[in-house]
Amino acid sequence: MAVPFAPVEVVERTRRGDPVDAASVEEFVRRWIDGTSDDALMSAWCMLACTRGLPEGHADALMRELVASGDRLELGRFGPTGDVVTTGAVGDGVPLAAAPLAAALGVRVAQMASRGLGHAGGTADKLEAIPGMEVDLELDRWVRQLRDEGIAVAAHHGRLAPADLRLSGLRDATGTVPAPGLVAASAMARALASGAEALHLEVPYGSGAFVPDREAGLATAALMERMAAPWGRAVTWDLLDADAPLGRMVGNALEVAEAGEVLRGAGPDDLRAAAVRAAGRLAESAGTVPAGEGEARAGAALADGSALARAERWVEVQGGDPAVWTDEGALPSAPERVDVPAPRAGAVAGIDGRGVGEVVRWLGAGRLHPHQSIDPVVGIEVLVRPGDVVEEGQPMAVVHARDAWAAAEATRMAEPWFRIGDGGGDA
Repeated sequence: MAVPFAPVEVVERTRRGDPVDAASVEEFVRRWIDGTSDDALMSAWCMLACTRGLPEGHADALMRELVASGDRLELGRFGPTGDVVTTGAVGDGVPLAAAPLAAALGVRVAQMASRGLGHAGGTADKLEAIPGMEVDLELDRWVRQLRDEGIAVAAHHGRLAPADLRLSGLRDATGTVPAPGLVAASAMARALASGAEALHLEVPYGSGAFVPDREAGLATAALMERMAAPWGRAVTWDLLDADAPLGRMVGNALEVAEAGEVLRGAGPDDLRAAAVRAAGRLAESAGTVPAGEGEARAGAALADGSALARAERWVEVQGGDPAVWTDEGALPSAPERVDVPAPRAGAVAGIDGRGVGEVVRWLGAGRLHPHQSIDPVVGIEVLVRPGDVVEEGQPMAVVHARDAWAAAEATRMAEPWFRIGDGGGDA
């Protein structure tokens, strides 16, 4: 058996484009986990993953070591279990609505949710915007809640794939989040360690996501499906165009409110359709509804109120106010709201999701340094979609901010990310 390359050799050879075998990548990750290699080399390797991509087999090797760094659950004894796994995007509130919707279809939804990374928010941070909501659950409580209530969504627990928590923090602090191979390895390590039997993979692509385009989205979904195969997981997946923000809301409390609209059968068409597909396909793969009927059953669960009832019970069990799904006043709100006006008349040629996400992160909805507290109320409400025709001065978005200075600065920062073309919509 060949001797694995030393950690610095892995970085050097990857930089040059020379072959590095999977065993050397596994040893590289193990030595970083046990402390015999340091964050500097891991940061350099992550930067190479962002700029050059990961060679075939390297993301798989990383995922295996992340899973092996902690405990691993198998939840099948509780019945059909499932998880909605997202690779992340600006305004991605799909898991907030899809989780209780899948639970209403008989799936026991078991999810260890991530914190926000880079320009995209995280489900755990969004749930913490709900007054009283507990997301840092002890593992035994999370499992009991899954057994007793049929849905348990909590922040990623340090006993499951703890090295992924450490790696996610390192990537966030070093600006090395948007690498499809790293994103896939991280998301799958968390999902596989958590133990749900069926997985629905949501892979957004485009400016507002960590996956750059549709072709890369297809490759990432296939990679994640391949990662799950040795674990015997039933996998479905969906690609989402995230060049512009998904839905209308970007920000933690704002996205909870929008998920509430979806659970009431309304909300933006793209977000509602994605949540229905995710829940329906998860229910089919978990075996709680017949093949081909998932989306219709999910739509019915929105219409008859059963999904909303599951969402209310879920939040109540975790200490939150269940009224957040139906009462706009139950969520905290920003003191300042300022319009982003159209600089001229024309058609909206595009909305840059990454740019909007970075403005929202700057407002405080995300982290610009590792110890930053999350502000639940700030964000941007998008009022237009690509193709819409606007008049000069017409509001294109609303900035939600803590104070007038931040609102004015964010408005100035946000305006260039809304591209206005001529009447036909060309830039």
